[in-house]
Amino acid sequence: MKKVLALFCVFVLCSAFQCDDEPLEGEFVTEDQAACVLATENTIEAALAFLGATEDNYTDICNTYKTVIEAQIAACGDDNGELQALIDELGDCTQEQNENDILGTWLLTAWIGEEPVDLNNDGTGSTNFLEEMDCYNNETLVFNDDGTGASISTSYADIEIFLDPDNSEEFDFTVDCILENETTQFTWTQDGNIITTTDVFGTFDWTLEGNTLSTTIPEGFTVINTEDATVNTIQDLTFVYTKQ
Repeated sequence: MKKVLALFCVFVLCSAFQCDDEPLEGEFVTEDQAACVLATENTIEAALAFLGATEDNYTDICNTYKTVIEAQIAACGDDNGELQALIDELGDCTQEQNENDILGTWLLTAWIGEEPVDLNNDGTGSTNFLEEMDCYNNETLVFNDDGTGASISTSYADIEIFLDPDNSEEFDFTVDCILENETTQFTWTQDGNIITTTDVFGTFDWTLEGNTLSTTIPEGFTVINTEDATVNTIQDLTFVYTKQ
């Protein structure tokens, strides 16, 4: 629908300006008129780019499109309100999601923390903690068309921390991957690109963006020293699943 609007915009602009910025013979073009012609050309170019937008670049191209339309309004005016109507229709440039997009199987592909952690002790930390361990390789969510679903876990990580007694800022981790086969049933609803799931552990809101589904757990990654129960690391943790 939005791409059809972009095409309509190109048609309107070409009709109004005949896609030709050459002045008539003997006609004097003012600075304001020249600015309007240039702004119109930029809008046409952005509209054509918007027609070719993909899931990966949709938001960026849409925001650029809105910006050049606003520039055209500033340069040319918008007496009939058509340009502003296009901006309103584009909204917040979030790509519309069809309810069918959520159906099927989703694979856990990232644990995103706020700061890098070197769980595998190789000297280089990562904010994607899954890159630091050989665990959670086949964790899936399955969404059914009747509003039910299942979370399937095949492993979990047992993480221990060892502090340097001479330097409280230095520590190493050990990560043991424990195999399991656990299935948790849930129900789900959808409101735009927000998916809400409810299971025995609570209710969670997920954000659906193209082929990714994510939710953030406040203080979801916490490391505690078992010797004195002091907390060494607390980070919000974002779980990212990818459509299979």
